[in-house]
Amino acid sequence: MGGVIRPPEGFEIDQPLFRGANADLNLTLAMALVFFACWIVWALQEHGLLGFLKELFAPKGESAGLMRVVMVIVFFAVGCLEIVSILFRPISLSFRLYGNTFAGENMLETMTKLVPGLGWLLPIPFYFLELLVGLVQAMVFMLLTAVFTLLICQHEEGGPAAAHE
Repeated sequence: MGGVIRPPEGFEIDQPLFRGANADLNLTLAMALVFFACWIVWALQEHGLLGFLKELFAPKGESAGLMRVVMVIVFFAVGCLEIVSILFRPISLSFRLYGNTFAGENMLETMTKLVPGLGWLLPIPFYFLELLVGLVQAMVFMLLTAVFTLLICQHEEGGPAAAHE
């Protein structure tokens, strides 16, 4: 009778049976990149390529003479910073969600191994805390994507005449 030889002290599960999907950086990065691609499409649909570039680099407000030249230089520098900000948004979104989920997993594992006899009891309150953190992080992810979309797709009011149309 061939079989598996088990040690007398039993076995230990070293990998979780169920793991949060967002505890993998690949999923959070994929979600952020999908949003980023949609954001670019929405921005180009809303403004067009030239309008999008104007939104980033063109000076806002009315000015003339030397002040106009200074404003063009300042808004060009601000546009370059905005490009960097836009490129880092997917990284920021993905690492925020991944980091909080990964930290929760580590906390649960630490609570499990803290007191050897009570490894099944100590993490129970922290599971509920992790559910709350997961809900909050999902809402933060959604809120940030909504704010990023609003920032590029907002319409400027044309004055009092536009309000009556």
